Amino acid sequence: MKKTEVRRQLIIDKVADHLLAEGLKRASLRQLAGVTDMSDRMLMYYFTDKDELLRAALETIAQRLVGILATVDSEQMPFQALIPYLAGMMREPLIRPYLRLWLELMPLAVGEEEPYCSIARQILEIFYKWIVSALKVEQEEDRLPMAAFALALTEGLVLLNTLNYDSMVNTALKGVEIR
Repeated sequence: MKKTEVRRQLIIDKVADHLLAEGLKRASLRQLAGVTDMSDRMLMYYFTDKDELLRAALETIAQRLVGILATVDSEQMPFQALIPYLAGMMREPLIRPYLRLWLELMPLAVGEEEPYCSIARQILEIFYKWIVSALKVEQEEDRLPMAAFALALTEGLVLLNTLNYDSMVNTALKGVEIR
């Protein structure tokens, strides 16, 4: 790897760490340059614009999340066990910064603002594929609809969890048990 590529990756990693810690609202070009101990002009030597830098950092964050999910128990679970398992994951300190950033990313993605929209879709696809592989089903044709439902339910739980509606999360989980 060339020296420029190594430096570029170090910048991306620092910006990714910053986004996980501080979120997107503290992501002005000047602040990102400060995080990397560079001037904003020097930062543009490595990236054509702020969008390219954010895209690279958000893609790195998505890959980190994939790495975390890859370390999770790979045994398949039925729907009634998977949903509480995912709800428990949301409470993990390692996962919470990803969830906060996800919720900050969503309104930007809904407005189809780039690079946020394509990154949000990429992250959602990664998580959906993980759910598909983690879900144990009796009939294979049920896998994709149940995985999509699990994803939708999990997204709602992320919102409730982030807003500290633990009682509502627990009530929802009891509903999954009844099913």
